[in-house]
Amino acid sequence: MKPFLLALSISATLWGYGEHASYWIPHGCDDGKKIAAKHGGHGKGESAMFALMNMEGNATSTLIRPDLSTIPLAMKRNTVILPKPRMGGYYALVSESRSGDTVYSAVRYLSLQGRPAKISPTRLTALTKSSLEIVPDPLHREHDRYTASKSYRFLLKYRGKPLANASVTLETHNSAVQTYRSDDRGSFTITLPNDFKNVQIGRSENKPSEFLLNIEHKEEKTLYISTFSMPYYVNPNDYWQSQPYGAGAVFIGFLGGLFLYRRHKNQGVTRG
Repeated sequence: MKPFLLALSISATLWGYGEHASYWIPHGCDDGKKIAAKHGGHGKGESAMFALMNMEGNATSTLIRPDLSTIPLAMKRNTVILPKPRMGGYYALVSESRSGDTVYSAVRYLSLQGRPAKISPTRLTALTKSSLEIVPDPLHREHDRYTASKSYRFLLKYRGKPLANASVTLETHNSAVQTYRSDDRGSFTITLPNDFKNVQIGRSENKPSEFLLNIEHKEEKTLYISTFSMPYYVNPNDYWQSQPYGAGAVFIGFLGGLFLYRRHKNQGVTRG
């Protein structure tokens, strides 16, 4: 009976993905379980349309450019369409809404192609985008991606200041919820789970999944709920690549090359 109850508890946890919080996902990706690469997007697999799940109240949505200028986005039902980017780099998709005594916010970062802006993404992450916010520290490079089995650091901020000793949850579609706590500086580190199913050899053969970070903070009578959502990808080192073996192969190749070089050099000296 106990194993059955444990399995039932885990299943219930997985079914509750993103419950009681608003969060962004690419439009038409089946609630984050499937993400179509380049779904009407601007390159790098980014979508041109995003849906705000569990939208509460009259939500407002804003796109913040790499230079920190803002574009208000019209929301039809719970969906926004991104304008064609005029500059390349990281953008922030932000929503805010209020329902009774609860304030909701959701942030998602997008890497879009356009005219090179040469602006550091740290300006974007440092900008206060909502009262309660989960901030990547740092935001991964544009040609990088969130990857399973790797660790990433974040900051919790409330009204632009670090939020210490606060609980934040990590959710994915195939793993149980994990809880982390920020330190005195509002910092915490997560490790993304390797929970992909039916993995195929090759990066392009495996679609990404979604992870969701969720933080709640109450100030007097107001409850603030904020999320950070992004895609994450299969780690080749967990399946068809091996860093130790790869390093060993490089080292063996180096020794072989050194041996041949010395042999050739000694033969030259003998002939001379």
